[in-house]
Formats: sequence, structure tokens, C-alpha cells
Amino acid sequence: MGNLNEKMMTFLILLIYYLYAESEASVIIVLVSFILFFVSDVFKTTYIAYFSVIIMFMLLILDTHFVYFIPGAIYVLLQLVGPYSIVGFIPLFLLSEWVLLIFSVLLMYLSFLSLKLERRTKENRNMRDQLTEDNIRLRAQRNELMKNHEKDIYLAGLNERNRIARDMHDALGHSLSSSILLIESLQFVNDEAELKQSLKMLQDRLKTGMNDIRHSIHHLYDTSIDIEARIEQYLSDMENFETHFVFDVNREFKQEEKIDILAIVRESLTNITKHSNGDEISVIIKEHPKYLTMTIKDNGTSEAVPNKGMGIQTMKEVVMKYGGVLNTFNDQGFTVHAIFYKEGAN
Repeated sequence: MGNLNEKMMTFLILLIYYLYAESEASVIIVLVSFILFFVSDVFKTTYIAYFSVIIMFMLLILDTHFVYFIPGAIYVLLQLVGPYSIVGFIPLFLLSEWVLLIFSVLLMYLSFLSLKLERRTKENRNMRDQLTEDNIRLRAQRNELMKNHEKDIYLAGLNERNRIARDMHDALGHSLSSSILLIESLQFVNDEAELKQSLKMLQDRLKTGMNDIRHSIHHLYDTSIDIEARIEQYLSDMENFETHFVFDVNREFKQEEKIDILAIVRESLTNITKHSNGDEISVIIKEHPKYLTMTIKDNGTSEAVPNKGMGIQTMKEVVMKYGGVLNTFNDQGFTVHAIFYKEGAN
């Protein structure tokens, strides 16, 4: 019972004091005391510990020299009954062994501290295990919430698409049906002025229907594009390249901005696929107070992409819409660098 190192130290101190105090020390007393002191650590049962303590006090009746090892019995008793082990002090009082009494009091105090520390350590260990379990459970709940959130987003998008499709159907159906009826009635019109008026009405109805369709499609496209996810998808398709992507933007993009940025990224990646002999691609999009920068770079050693043709020229025209500039250059690979100025910035 108790900490084995503490017991070894206690027995060693008692043995030294016994050898110092008694000129004719008995080996039998030392061996018997040693066995009784450590027998509970061998069999690790409570009743053996009680038995060893009782035997120690009974031996004290037969030979008072066992009193030198009574503090050891008190130590074992302390592990069993706690503060009630104070009854073990009685023989020390009766035999006036004040040094052993003081040592026993000190030993009891240190044992209480040791037990308190052990209890705190156990509580901390249990708390750590509980926190680990709570952390695992919270992670599982977080994953479940993320799945539910993704499902909600998907359902919301699906509902929005259904609504837009229904609006398109209503608008287009009305425009087409009324236009068909108007066309059928034209075959019975003989007056040229009335014919022109009917054709003008037909043109207006078809324009209205087309505007409704265009508005619905633009709204659907604007709500469905996740520009960061779309660029990640583009990069995932570049199977022969190691890709790096940085998207440091907090603002919301307009529909036209999304389309233009994605067009530049897509065209740049197409050029890399056609002309680059490298194996790495980096796409960096960062927001600054007054402008947005976009850098698309590979690590190839081939010549720069020709500036002729529609690709790079079209990208430059797109950037110029925002008062920005697009440059291409070779710097340990081919680089496309564009600056988009924010609305209202010089």
C-alpha cells in the first residue's frame, strides 16, 4: 500500500535510526519489520495490509525494540484508514519515543500531501479524459452541423433555381402564347397600318419575354457562382501540375466581376496547359484598399505566350473595363499579373 519509493525511503530512515540508537541491533527485527512493511506491496490486497499492521503491533508487546519500525506500520495504516491512523501514536507515547513520534507526525503530514497530490493528479487526468471525450463529441457535432449546413445551402439553391425556372416558364409562356395568337391574327389583317402596329406589338412582347429570361438567367448565375470554389475546381483539373491557391478577398463580387475574373483565370490556365513545360501553378488573388491584384504564374522555362491572338488581348480589354492593367512577363516562369481598381477608386 502507498508509494513504493516513499516506503523504501521511510524504512531506510527508520533502519538508520534503529542502528544508531541500539548498539546491539537485531537482524531478525529488521527482517521481520521489512517483510511486514512490504508484504502488502507483494500481494496487493487490503486484508494483507491490515494483517501486517496488526502483527507489527503484537510483536511490539513481545519485544519493545519493534517500536523503531512502528512509524512504518503507521504509514501503512494511514493508507488504509486515513486520519484514524493516529491511534498508532499510542505506543510511541507510552514508550516515550519522542523522536519517533515527531518523525511519525512529519511522515503523516507528508503522506497527506502525497495523497492530496495523487488525488489532484487523478482528478486532472479524469478531467483531461473528459475534455478529450467532449472535444471528440464536439467535433462530431460540428461535422454533423457542417453536413446539415451544406444540405441547407443545396436545398436553398435548388429552391431558388426552381423559383427562377417557374418565373421563366410563366414569363416565357405568356409572351410566346400571346405572340403566337398575334401572329395567327396577322393573316387576316389587310390594312398596312394595322399590320405595322401588330408587328410592333409582337416585337415589344418578344423583347419583354427576352428581358424576363435574361434577368432570370443573370440572377441565377449570380447567386450560383462561388468564385473561390470555381477557381479551386479549375486548378483541380490541372492534373499534371502542383497547384497553389491564395484567395485573400473579403468583399462581395458583382456578377460581371465574377464572370470577368473567372474568364481571365480560365484563359491563363489554358495558355499554361498549351505552352508551359513547368509542373507548378500558383494563383494569388488579394484585396487591397483601392484595388484587387491577380497573379497567375507557372515555373516553366519555355518562351512567353505570344501576345497575338484573342487570348491575352481579350484579357487586357477585360481588365481595362475596371481602369486596370494586365501585364505578362517571364520571371522564372510565365506570369500574368492584373490590377483591378475598385469602383470609385482613382
